[in-house]
Amino acid sequence: MKDEDIKKIIDCFESGRKDEDFINWTSRGYLMNQGILYRYSPDTESEEAQLVVPCHERERVLQQYHDSPTAGHSGSEGTYFKIASRYYFPGMRKFIAEYVKNCAECNRYKPNNQKPAGLLRTPIYAQRFETLAIDLFGPLPETPTGKKWIFLIEDTSTKWVELFALEDATAQNCAKFLIEEVFLRYGLPRRLISDNGTQFVSAVMQQTCNFLGIKQELIPVYHPQANPSERKNRDLKPKLAILVGDAHDTWDEKLAMIRFAMNTSKCDTTGHTAAYLQFGRELRTTDDVNHDLRSLIENDNFVAEITPYLKHFARLTPQIRERVEQKQDQRKKYFDKNRRPIYYQPGDKVWVTLHPKSSRSDKRSKKFYPKRGGPYLVVTNRSPTTYDLSDPSTPDQVLGTYHTNMLKPYELPPEKNTSPVVPIKRRGRPRKHFPKADSSSGRLQSPRGSL
Repeated sequence: MKDEDIKKIIDCFESGRKDEDFINWTSRGYLMNQGILYRYSPDTESEEAQLVVPCHERERVLQQYHDSPTAGHSGSEGTYFKIASRYYFPGMRKFIAEYVKNCAECNRYKPNNQKPAGLLRTPIYAQRFETLAIDLFGPLPETPTGKKWIFLIEDTSTKWVELFALEDATAQNCAKFLIEEVFLRYGLPRRLISDNGTQFVSAVMQQTCNFLGIKQELIPVYHPQANPSERKNRDLKPKLAILVGDAHDTWDEKLAMIRFAMNTSKCDTTGHTAAYLQFGRELRTTDDVNHDLRSLIENDNFVAEITPYLKHFARLTPQIRERVEQKQDQRKKYFDKNRRPIYYQPGDKVWVTLHPKSSRSDKRSKKFYPKRGGPYLVVTNRSPTTYDLSDPSTPDQVLGTYHTNMLKPYELPPEKNTSPVVPIKRRGRPRKHFPKADSSSGRLQSPRGSL
């Protein structure tokens, strides 16, 4: 009798009048039996009557047929089928679907069958060696000279690649090769793109970029597609495998040849080789030298040909830019077919996809861990697809930058608020303030000494 809608039906049946309301309720399948209201479903052939559930008891029914161990957290359709065979209340299907959607355990553990979120973001074509992408490849079998890693550096504009063999993948080694082999050879870049590896978020790399005025950009965690150099890693792996054969510890001897092959191969995006965009000419090979030595000497060193040649190369630059933009549009159109746009604003709460690891010593399997944790708070939207997240209890402390395909809207009502079962780890480290160089000495004034 606490439910006003059900009370109207009961009062109509108990009055004993066969008026229009009585005919209306009976035509909908309602009946009274020993003071209890039932309903026969006109949509099914079942002879079992459904017990009409008042509004304050509906959630208890859902807990029994969805949350209990014997119910097994079925989906909305499975839960509706179980409940509809015994109970009825108006708007039952919508109520059950909303309850299952807001189930904290279902949001944590069940997979998502929707298309991945986040449309493709295409970068703006930059000048040569204005934006560099870096990555580490390895560890590989140790060579006789003690090398175990490959440090890959790519110019995102010309696709020029540099490969360096490293003994240890430390921040000091990465910074040293960047400065000595790239910055002092091709000039300083404006941006440096990398993943969130410890070598790239370290104080050494941050201080290097800060001192040289380079903007360091870390890609979202667990989203390697944002790093352009990952594509070169994909090309590097089969090339190394083909050349080393069975001698897996000789890979460092092949890097020079692989680098030459990658820089002299035509890129589908630009329509030219990286060598041509870098030097304005193709790199000479043994065939060029042996078969046409005289014409090479005359054409390459004849001063009168320099001006027309440079004019042609200058006209070529906008054509390359237009081709790159066309290729980007083609890839975006193909990529976005299987994606859905989802956008968040600062202050929104989200679930975050977890990447747990199994531990034999602790007797824990990643298959039994939740797939998502939350809620977490969106602090900043760096772009339409990347967001800085924090714990709601400490909103000023950024835990990391995540891509939108790692997030899911947190839509649980306030009374069902949860806390993370497996909290996400803090990624990277906060930006430090490094003092500027003293104009008189030209050295960085720091208690730890100059860089």
